[in-house]
Amino acid sequence: MPEAGTQLPLSVAAERVAGELEGLYGNLERLEYGLDMVFVHTSEALGGQTITMLQELDMLRQSLGALADFLSQLARETDATGTVDTGAALRCVPLRDMAIRLGGEEKSGPVSGHAELF
Repeated sequence: MPEAGTQLPLSVAAERVAGELEGLYGNLERLEYGLDMVFVHTSEALGGQTITMLQELDMLRQSLGALADFLSQLARETDATGTVDTGAALRCVPLRDMAIRLGGEEKSGPVSGHAELF
């Protein structure tokens, strides 16, 4: 039996998760900006590994933002039965490979250490 006060519409729960993802997106955006400022003020050239790590950080930020937008759109599109048309939500995802995976097609995730070109 569910605990008192824990049952709520899927759309509300999804919107809450989307809000948390948006918060993480903002945190990563600030971190990325801070790192950019550190690197702007350094006299040393950035190595390939550092550049790759920055690209992965940017990809993580973009992915969190895309997931937040997708989930928020799903929350708005959820009907009374909990069924949703994912078409509009998928159009909100700017990362092609992620949109394919979220759409249910078999597409492997990006290989760790390699930036996804977009």
